[in-house]
Amino acid sequence: MTNRGAEGPGSSPEPEGAPAPLPWLLRRTNQRYRAAIRDRLARGGFEALPQPAYWALMVLAQGATDASQLIAEMGVSKQAVSKVIDVLVSGGFADRKPNDADRRRTDLLLSAKGRRAAETIVEAARATEATFVTELGAERFADLVHMLARLARRQD
Repeated sequence: MTNRGAEGPGSSPEPEGAPAPLPWLLRRTNQRYRAAIRDRLARGGFEALPQPAYWALMVLAQGATDASQLIAEMGVSKQAVSKVIDVLVSGGFADRKPNDADRRRTDLLLSAKGRRAAETIVEAARATEATFVTELGAERFADLVHMLARLARRQD
């Protein structure tokens, strides 16, 4: 893993004791998750999977079955989801299937390979969270997750 941008926005680190802006802290925390997921996927033989596909796999693993659900859950455009779906299907992570109730729609189903990749992502996230618990303590980490969940629910 590289250490690009480890010091934060701008060319110099924050003054001693001054916290970095929240968006930067969230980005750096997310980078820790992404790096752990990327590394674990590579060890599992899934190195060709691009980062946006990580989240699509997780949404499908949680029960989503079509592009509209991916768009809603991932918060990205139809075009972006279309590209991710193409990557997942061409990579053998998901299959397209005509919807039985509405022939104009296509369902997405995780393949066995897609389920294995999703499990690998969950394992990497759990390992990263275990590291965070070690660094912060269980109670503080649980409080952080609770507060972020509250903020995430307040989307407009």
